[in-house]
Amino acid sequence: MSEMEMEIEPPLLADVYPALVSFLDAALVAEGLPLLAQALVRLRFHGWCRCSPSCTYLRTAPTTRAADAWFHFDDEDAPRVWLQLDQDHASFAGMEICEFELGPAPALDPDRPVDVL
Repeated sequence: MSEMEMEIEPPLLADVYPALVSFLDAALVAEGLPLLAQALVRLRFHGWCRCSPSCTYLRTAPTTRAADAWFHFDDEDAPRVWLQLDQDHASFAGMEICEFELGPAPALDPDRPVDVL
């Protein structure tokens, strides 16, 4: 198979946003969901939703993998992130970054929306 035929895999989410993955790992374990926490290390960064310039939905799988089930981390004292499960409910297809300090946009994410910190 030539290089042109090989599809380039998206970067790991942990390489793009390590603080986000660390927060989610701790939050999922605290919620008694260690298997979902373990799935975080395999998540790929598939980019941001492009439905509008200010959309804060980050894709971690192809759009067709998304299920209708969500986990909401909305504690008053913690960042707000909503996780969308994948169809198998064993991992995540994406997440809405409501209030989380992502830090500066890394080189692996040149297209991050302006509204997402």
